[in-house]
Amino acid sequence: MLRVLSAAPQARGSGIDSDERLIARARANAEARGLSDRVDLVAGDAAAASDAADVILNIGAEHVYGDQQAALRRLASLVRPAGVVLFGSGFWQRPPTVDEAAALGATPDDQRDLAGLVELAIGEGLRALDIQTANEDEWNAFESGYLADWEEWLARNPDDPDAPARRADADRHRTGWLRGYRGVLGFAYLTLAAPA
Repeated sequence: MLRVLSAAPQARGSGIDSDERLIARARANAEARGLSDRVDLVAGDAAAASDAADVILNIGAEHVYGDQQAALRRLASLVRPAGVVLFGSGFWQRPPTVDEAAALGATPDDQRDLAGLVELAIGEGLRALDIQTANEDEWNAFESGYLADWEEWLARNPDDPDAPARRADADRHRTGWLRGYRGVLGFAYLTLAAPA
């Protein structure tokens, strides 16, 4: 969102996340970019948000609404006529085995293929303006960066009482990625138009 605001000097934005730590980091980033006066960042329940917007960004956060279909339905109801939704979500690059899906905490029926995801958006009244997918290097950078947050904390806090649980979570996530869903789960960025 901060990148969008940097590119659109007249725009204002609001962001919601349930993790106060991530909101604090976003506030620091907004301050560093000189955007604090144009952005409202709140720790809370995004599913409770009801303000309409011209542009809605939901990247990897459909779980806030339950699943992909529920997310697309809710986002379609919040975007203003002729507005745009950028929806980033997972899809199966190929049908997974039960074990590959389980490594993600999912079942083979929990995701669709890319065509199915786009059709789901269209079924909720949105039209696909642009369809992009993360390539393998982008996925590796995402997963490595996600794990790096935990690993850096563990390196700084090896004796913290929470360290064993965080280490186990990091190891479980890494194994699930490398031995489970890597090369199976894709990630799509759908730019979706609302009807005028």
